[in-house]
Amino acid sequence: MKSPAYLLFFLTGLFFTSCQTAKIKKAYVQSGLNQLHTGILIQDQNGKMVFSQQAEQYFMPASNAKLLTFLLAKTILPDSIPAFAYQEQGDSLYFWGTGDPSTLHAKLKNKAMLDFLQASQKNLVYADDAKLTLPQGAGWAWDDYQDYYAAEISTLPLYENLAHFTNLGHAWKVHPSFFQSSMSITSEKDASRDRTSNQFRLPAPDAKSSPKSITIPYITSPTLTAQLLSDTLHKTVHYRAVKRDSLQSKLVYAGKLDSLLVPLLHYSDNMVGEQLIYLMGAQKGWNGPTANIIQKLMQEPSFEFLKEVKWVDGSGLSRYNLFRPKDMIMILQKLQDRLMESQWKFLLPELGKSGTLKSMKLANPQSHAWAKSGSFGNTYNLSGYYQNAHGKRYLFTIMTNLANQSVSVNKKQILAFLNVLN
Repeated sequence: MKSPAYLLFFLTGLFFTSCQTAKIKKAYVQSGLNQLHTGILIQDQNGKMVFSQQAEQYFMPASNAKLLTFLLAKTILPDSIPAFAYQEQGDSLYFWGTGDPSTLHAKLKNKAMLDFLQASQKNLVYADDAKLTLPQGAGWAWDDYQDYYAAEISTLPLYENLAHFTNLGHAWKVHPSFFQSSMSITSEKDASRDRTSNQFRLPAPDAKSSPKSITIPYITSPTLTAQLLSDTLHKTVHYRAVKRDSLQSKLVYAGKLDSLLVPLLHYSDNMVGEQLIYLMGAQKGWNGPTANIIQKLMQEPSFEFLKEVKWVDGSGLSRYNLFRPKDMIMILQKLQDRLMESQWKFLLPELGKSGTLKSMKLANPQSHAWAKSGSFGNTYNLSGYYQNAHGKRYLFTIMTNLANQSVSVNKKQILAFLNVLN
């Protein structure tokens, strides 16, 4: 027979849970999330479900898919990433990319491969096969091709696969300078790039409406990669597709994994997300394209739950991705199990303080949340860890799709709802 003290404790806990659930349900309605296609799942640190709404339904995760890329990268990749592979044969040095996006990156500036090639006295031959990469992901919006957030995917990215234009007032300067002769000035207000070639059309630099800088993806190809390397190294780099022999070639590690995860999570860098898939493939000895690597990743031990999601890219740009709120919570649980608390708090942006979530301030300054947002037209999602003013922690995911309103309105509704956990 249970003691009176135990029964009192049990009933008190039941009453508190009932009141909390009623409070959350009220906030769900008052926030307006009940008027949208919304999926929510909140559970406490012990795995107890606190609130659920369409947790079994599928939603487009947008950049919330980067949480899965994050989890897999931390599971598969070592602290130092595979930067490139090479093989010396006679008077030639053949080299292959691994997907590392940091070479000639504006901020990451990894020079390991460049220094290695510069020091070699052999004939340099870039050897990646173009057939092993598809430049755009399945389900990407076709008209994003000239937007900075849709840089092409490649096995050896250079300059972030972006052309950076700087307005000097009287002229435009482009980086890399290789594209200087590929610019033309037009009377149009907006910059653009030809759909099938690297011809860039820019507004007059001295026009009042001209921006200070413009960033546009360039069309990648192995031949262009060799040309860009030749231009950068000031020595000839040839191109010839040669299958890499994993036994004869050497894989060189350089650059830290966390240096890629910070831009992935804090600034939602799509290009980094896509390239991490190829880095994981390089570590495992798998070739692209993306779909081939993802298929193998989904068969990895301890990731059986991925068989129930539709996952097609590393960034979340694809409208084909479909995750359920319960899947997002599973990813958060696995991240929490794999990483130390200090690690995920450093790598995830904090609401009101950093990254893409800096403008989202919680009502109670004593509360904290570390999360990843995901958005594109008619969609806004937020998933992460919430710690209230009393130190109680929750895992949460709030997914809104098909909202015929501004994404900024979705953000306000989600924030209003989240504040109920204070």
